[in-house]
Amino acid sequence: MRLILQSGTILTESVCSLRLRNWNIPQAPRHPSSAVNVGGIPICLQSLVSVIDYIKLHFVILLWGFTAVLGNLIDLSPTQLVFLRSLLSALILVAVLRSRLKIDTKVAAMLLGNGFLLGLHWILFFVAVKIASVSVCMIGMATVSFWTAVLEPMMVSRVRFNALNLLLGVVAAGGVGIIYYSQAHFQTGVIVAVVAAVLACLFSIFNGQLFHRAPPIVIVTYQMAGSAMFCAAALLCFGSSELGPTLKPWIPPVSQWGWMMILVLACTIYAYHVYVRLLERLSVFTINFANNLEPVYGIALGSLLFHDHRDVSFSFYVGAAVILISVLIQPWLSEERIAPQSSEPLT
Repeated sequence: MRLILQSGTILTESVCSLRLRNWNIPQAPRHPSSAVNVGGIPICLQSLVSVIDYIKLHFVILLWGFTAVLGNLIDLSPTQLVFLRSLLSALILVAVLRSRLKIDTKVAAMLLGNGFLLGLHWILFFVAVKIASVSVCMIGMATVSFWTAVLEPMMVSRVRFNALNLLLGVVAAGGVGIIYYSQAHFQTGVIVAVVAAVLACLFSIFNGQLFHRAPPIVIVTYQMAGSAMFCAAALLCFGSSELGPTLKPWIPPVSQWGWMMILVLACTIYAYHVYVRLLERLSVFTINFANNLEPVYGIALGSLLFHDHRDVSFSFYVGAAVILISVLIQPWLSEERIAPQSSEPLT
């Protein structure tokens, strides 16, 4: 592919086959015996940047997998937990950013609205953890790539239908199906997790259209505030007893505050800040498809900490293997793995 500068001049053919955009740098001389340099940086180093992006992505996914474990460790109802998580994250970010939070009112409203969607996704995610298990809940989330392959071309005008993405999504969904039919006593939890996956898909698609409207950390702040507002409204309307008539305390025990701060600082503020930044360089489908590994990480953590492996059959691991293989081959088959996000409006 050609490396295109903003000035409109073509520098040279990229030896690493990477497509870079929005570079405003002078043309560098071409040396016949070495890689082409751009601003003194070898083009081939851009492949290293891409690898680092994937490492960051999978570290974020690992943190999201650990989120389910934390939801099982913290003694709050799902809505209470999401409310406290979102509220603390928003307050910390507001205290740090202060005046830098001033953005266009329309953009702020869109970010808050996407935060509502995130709050509902989180609530259903933790409900699935409570009524099933960490491992089963995370498997239901693996359908997010299928929903992305179907919904993103319908919602974003510049994204074309990709048969390969849909095929890989179907394969991953097939792995979920194997697990669903082999674990009859956890089917309700899988269904709730699948609905949460649809919401996660929509959240990512909307974020793919909003990331250029404000700095990433500002986007995270408004979305945390939106999530907290949604949960507050839900608690006022329905109370905190999603799983039964007994109202749980609003504040977790002192012994659980360490887990709460890990949830807020690492799994929320840090993870979502990195996620929004990665949207500038990786496609929504690539991010959501890699997110299929979240169940694999969750299964490992659930087995290690809660011995979830005692409650699952051999078919569970077959389904998990199908998901893992489909995730590992996607970056090498899909042309979208290094494509920046479109700034086209939603259709």
